Amino acid sequence: MNNHLPEKNGFSIIELIIAGAISITTIGVGFSLLQIALKGNKIDETQMGLNGRINDTLDFILDEVKASKRIIDDETKITQFNLNCTFPNNSEFLFGISLPDQALVKSDYDTEGDQFSLNQVECPIVYSLRPSLESEKSPFTLIRYGPQYNESGYYISPSYLQFQETTLLDGITESTKYKKISCSSGWNDIKTIKGISFCVDEFNKAIELQIEASDLQKGIGNNELRSLASIGGFSSIQDENQINLNSTNSNNLENSLSCFSVQCCWMGICLKSNKVTYIIDNSFFMNEDYLHQNGRLVNGNWQPINEPELISPRINGKNLFEYTLSTLKQHINKLPSANDIAEENKIYMQIISNNSTSNYLFEEGPQALTTENKIAALSYLNNLTAEVEGAIDPWEDICRSLESEYIGQLIILSAWKPSTTNASSIKPCAQLEEGSYKEIVNEYNQFTRSKSAVGALVIDSISLFHNYCESSKNAFSNDWLGSLSKGAESYCIHIK
Repeated sequence: MNNHLPEKNGFSIIELIIAGAISITTIGVGFSLLQIALKGNKIDETQMGLNGRINDTLDFILDEVKASKRIIDDETKITQFNLNCTFPNNSEFLFGISLPDQALVKSDYDTEGDQFSLNQVECPIVYSLRPSLESEKSPFTLIRYGPQYNESGYYISPSYLQFQETTLLDGITESTKYKKISCSSGWNDIKTIKGISFCVDEFNKAIELQIEASDLQKGIGNNELRSLASIGGFSSIQDENQINLNSTNSNNLENSLSCFSVQCCWMGICLKSNKVTYIIDNSFFMNEDYLHQNGRLVNGNWQPINEPELISPRINGKNLFEYTLSTLKQHINKLPSANDIAEENKIYMQIISNNSTSNYLFEEGPQALTTENKIAALSYLNNLTAEVEGAIDPWEDICRSLESEYIGQLIILSAWKPSTTNASSIKPCAQLEEGSYKEIVNEYNQFTRSKSAVGALVIDSISLFHNYCESSKNAFSNDWLGSLSKGAESYCIHIK
């Protein structure tokens, strides 16, 4: 009898050890491959996020450039029209953009009635670079300093007092050793500040902009992730400072203007001379705390309104004095500067504020409207108040204007009537001592000045709230502004 042991299928210990080693190796390789794949996906995700953040920033800046009038690549020009304009002092200036006048709410676009209103953005938007904060990706952060805006895209803070800093992009690199953009022939030289390069055309209307940023997350081999992107665009808004010269020849009249009619108009009064003086009522009657008698026109005649009997007038959402200063500053800003135009085309200007006494912008008389004098005029207006309770008393200023060869047009703005109207209170205008003020002014202008080399003085007037252009259209039956503006080419405008 044969006894055989049963055969058993299985692995020897050596085989098991070898199989286990192979399995562990395979799992390890698979895990490593999985780690590499996951890390690669993470890197791709981070890279895509970095690319997206840069492109979003470039698109945002380009949108503001498109809506601007001019690109400012010289830091000193930030304060060109307002010495209060600035940007965070811990940052390095890149460039700025000058915005056109803005509608602040949708209703400002309603051209029916008196709701159409554009407000001047008092300072340029400034883009600058500062060291990153602890909560930001290092080493540098691109910031924007300017007016805030709402979800509808309207700027809501045109005053420089309400400008704020906004972080646009952190992680801007410090190195400048990246491939730069190529600027078009004739453009200004490329500027590189850390990881930002840009160039602007000779007219300051177009820009090529490039940004390099990094992410602090490390990739394979601890290589820092970087992304480089660029964009180009141009301003699509007309810049009045670049169209201020006309194409007329030197045979023009001496008083011809170097700007277009709309650019040279203020509250419906357009400049007809390059020698203009403004007399501004800054008495308490212009103050928002003074309550004026309410009324309306019935069949062409003024009639009182009892509910409410007294009101504080507002024009386009501003009180009378705010409206005057705001619109006059915008008007002066739009006038051509004398720095770069021929002598015969320069505008000579004077501003006189009057609240029973006179305060002159230029004590030595009208001055050429240079950039420096524009800044002086805006600063002068910024410092004006309407606190003195005495009424406007413009007669001496008017007489001086009549007798001056350096004044070709006088624009008077007031919301009240003068404190005096008798000739006895007026200093003589060229020996004319008899009659009422309007008789003195009109007689001298018509029979004396009109026959001189400078010609008659154009006297335009603006009457705010109360209509002093016609006696039947105000509560006091007074037409002092209308009487002053009865000469040729002179107008009296009523704004309510």
